[in-house]
Amino acid sequence: MRPRGSGKRGQAVVLLLALLVAMAALALWVTDIDRYVMAKLRVQDGGDAAALAAARWQAAGVNLCGELNLIQAYMLADDVGNAEAALVLHGLRQRVCLTAPMLAFLSAQSAAEANQLPELQPAEEVRDFLRDSVRYALFEGYDDPEQAAADFRDMMEIVLDVPIRAFPLTPLYDTGSGSLLTNQDFYEAVLGRDWCWFWFNAYAFMQQYRGRGDFGPMPKPNTEPFFGLRLGARTLSLEATLAEGEGTLETTMNGQLSELGHPTLPPPPSPESGSPALYERTLEARWTVFDGEAWGPWEVMRRGELPIEGVLRDEYDYKGASAAVSVERDGSSWLAAAKAFGEVGGENPMDAGVVLGGFDAVRLIPVDAADSGIRGFDLDWLRHLRFHVQSYSATGALADGCRYCTALRLWENPAFRATGLEWLAAFGHTCRRPRPGGSSDGGGAHYGH
Repeated sequence: MRPRGSGKRGQAVVLLLALLVAMAALALWVTDIDRYVMAKLRVQDGGDAAALAAARWQAAGVNLCGELNLIQAYMLADDVGNAEAALVLHGLRQRVCLTAPMLAFLSAQSAAEANQLPELQPAEEVRDFLRDSVRYALFEGYDDPEQAAADFRDMMEIVLDVPIRAFPLTPLYDTGSGSLLTNQDFYEAVLGRDWCWFWFNAYAFMQQYRGRGDFGPMPKPNTEPFFGLRLGARTLSLEATLAEGEGTLETTMNGQLSELGHPTLPPPPSPESGSPALYERTLEARWTVFDGEAWGPWEVMRRGELPIEGVLRDEYDYKGASAAVSVERDGSSWLAAAKAFGEVGGENPMDAGVVLGGFDAVRLIPVDAADSGIRGFDLDWLRHLRFHVQSYSATGALADGCRYCTALRLWENPAFRATGLEWLAAFGHTCRRPRPGGSSDGGGAHYGH
């Protein structure tokens, strides 16, 4: 006869074994989560460090251009005949604008390496894309654009010898164009048959579409190099320059000269003095200025779309020359953006128009507020933007092997659009806008970390 209770003891053993298996699975799951979290933290630290490192060189470049502007102003205002020497300074500022992006790139790679981030793969394709992108960098504001472009290409070949661990995200087209051809969400909605995206973002466009001409004119390609300082140049005499803003620029310049331990600008000489400054103050000179299209009020920070708190002070309400990078590690990716900030006499440094420096702090910013408008390191998407979109807009030609070209082929099929419109007519009212995220009309940020 079986002893009483032996069956229950057998059940207890089975339950204990099941509990042990569950605990082992839980331990493995926790370990896996721990590895994922640690990998994410490491890649975040590396990406943030790379963006900050690049932004520091941008700040140094803009500050150096500002100080050279100040030196030029002093040389044209003093009592010594050195106009020719002063005019040479513009060439030096142009060299700064050429080399600062390269130094920012190298510094970003060093920061990523110090944080043990691996080289981006496929490595050679990354280099090839950057080499090809150099062809689109124009230097129209330079005294010798062709020589500037050649020098930039030569420096690029030196830079590409290092392992590329932080990919520079630069805007390939002017931001704010609104063209669906440069909107990655449009392509993903087509490929994923996400009809609700069209309900919120392009319903009328889908209804009225007749051909590629409905996309409208292509936005202007961006010709700034990665990590560019986004600066320009203008020709104006010192006298006319100082007269702008009812003389406030001279006060600002004198304040900065004093901070640098330099004498302030000499007053205008009397007509009877015979001073060289009588002529040199009216001599046309080239000045480095903020590019009005790239630098301006940070409107994206004022629309309430980004997950930020607090009030944006006027002296820091400016965009321009932000550094954005994309990094990867152990299957995790991270986008980071940083920007230099500062003030001149307690005011926005852009108020003067002429670059005077004053950038003394570097901070991380939301990626949605950076210049790039690109979500991350995606060679297929970058190639499509750089090499396919223009030809499609002009001739309708689409490349083979490109998933985004496949999306355009699908979009051009009337049956595809008819299916979407039929579904939206029946179920569009059930669509709910996802949060966070959404279109540019509102609803938060896709990747504002």
